[in-house]
Amino acid sequence: MRKIVTMAVLFMLAFSTLAVAELKIAVVDMQKALDECDAGKAASQKMEQKYKEMQEKIQKRRDKLQNMQTELNSQSGVLSEQAKQNKMAEYQSKLKDLKRMIEDSNAELQRQERSYVNRIAEDLTKVVSDLGKELKYDIIMEKQEAGVLHNSETVDITPIVIERYNKEWNAENN
Repeated sequence: MRKIVTMAVLFMLAFSTLAVAELKIAVVDMQKALDECDAGKAASQKMEQKYKEMQEKIQKRRDKLQNMQTELNSQSGVLSEQAKQNKMAEYQSKLKDLKRMIEDSNAELQRQERSYVNRIAEDLTKVVSDLGKELKYDIIMEKQEAGVLHNSETVDITPIVIERYNKEWNAENN
């Protein structure tokens, strides 16, 4: 009886070793693919441009506020108490508007960035899935999320994913 159990265990171990040996596994660094693909670079440039435009608008408002404060300080000895309070209330109102504008601008930039990232990530995921089927991989793990501590360069398909996605994206956008 003991020999039968031992042989059954050995048979199962041999069979499981064969099954593992046949697995074809790859890893992909989605963050790297996102950063280095043409769509990611284009999105990054768009976001930088939008950031600069927002910064310019904010700076104009800051300059106006600075001028208003300088004017208020220089006229404080000449203005009546009521006029000072009115100018100060106007200044405070414009300062609140500026703070709100900054918050809204930051929120909008974050929303747009998330939108770009999500769309590109979905497209990259489809490319990875298609490559997995085409190249007959059993498992493709995301390098960062899966906690891969080491992998051979031969199983890293990130460059292939970037190349394939760039071809598809450039075909649609040119």
